[in-house]
Amino acid sequence: MTKDTRRLRTVLTIAASALTSLVLGAGVAAGQSNASAAGASADRKTLVGTYELVTVEEKDATGKWSPTPNFNSNGYIIYADTGHMGVHIMPKVRGRFTSNPPSAEEARAALQGYTAYFGSFTINDKERDKFLVHHRFGHINAGAEVDVRRYYDFVTTPNGSQRLILTPPPADGGGKEKAARRLVWQRMAEAPLSAEEKKFVGFYKLQYTDSYRAKNGKEVFHGTRNEARAGTSYIIYTSSGHMMVHLMDREGRIKYASTQPTADEALKAFRSYGGYFGRFRTYENHNPRFVYHSQQGHLTPGNYSEQQRFYQFTGNVLRLGGPAILNDAGELAGGHLYWERQGPVK
Repeated sequence: MTKDTRRLRTVLTIAASALTSLVLGAGVAAGQSNASAAGASADRKTLVGTYELVTVEEKDATGKWSPTPNFNSNGYIIYADTGHMGVHIMPKVRGRFTSNPPSAEEARAALQGYTAYFGSFTINDKERDKFLVHHRFGHINAGAEVDVRRYYDFVTTPNGSQRLILTPPPADGGGKEKAARRLVWQRMAEAPLSAEEKKFVGFYKLQYTDSYRAKNGKEVFHGTRNEARAGTSYIIYTSSGHMMVHLMDREGRIKYASTQPTADEALKAFRSYGGYFGRFRTYENHNPRFVYHSQQGHLTPGNYSEQQRFYQFTGNVLRLGGPAILNDAGELAGGHLYWERQGPVK
């Protein structure tokens, strides 16, 4: 990497990703607070948005909630008015891998405290203790429960910040009153996105990937359609300027034999699931156009960077591709990911 390239990436630290279609009529924005889904309840409209994890609280014997001592995690949870949702949570301090690929023990350490999943959500605001259900399409833990309940509360802090409190039911049964742990999230403000960046806002599902090689400006090879992660991978862009990726293998994922994975189980889970989260920014005045994903968190410890992605919209499909690499044959080798914008969950 040249010094100029390093300097450019440093300047673009606040940049990040993109994915969506030129035609917004068929899509619905992710993370927008002005949800317009027909018949949506007031709580559902309030819920839609992007939230940053503030803290995790625990309840003592007297019923008082207090922040967890030495809280050391960050992450985002996203709710879209299409009915989709996604979340990444990770410890801020994690040991880096000493080898590539990592050892089984390093993979197990990387998964400790890391949560990542995506899917849809429904809301029940008719009960005394209102709750959400996350219907998980995919999870970093292959055997995780599909539908999970979260009691919710909206709170406005003295300084006017909007917060969402999600309370998981206790593992041994019981309702909200018996819960001893809850997560506190803060709503992220809408960002002053450009017209081009607004085109990216939404949830996208991976259709397929391909590869190519070119020499002297001419394509010499175009790989076949690869669907190894098609239909089970999502990329998300929100109106707060944030983005999130979940890349999951369609087949071969193995359920843990116990609550926590063995080292070998963790390594298999790590190899079959990838993802990161952060911010995005477009550079549509360049030729070719590209977006930057500014990674704030990644499943691989310490693997945070600005990822450049060239993009092209065709209807509801967004094609993304990274910079090509010069191989030993003097060819430029690269590939693309084809993402389809998602409409409302049915």
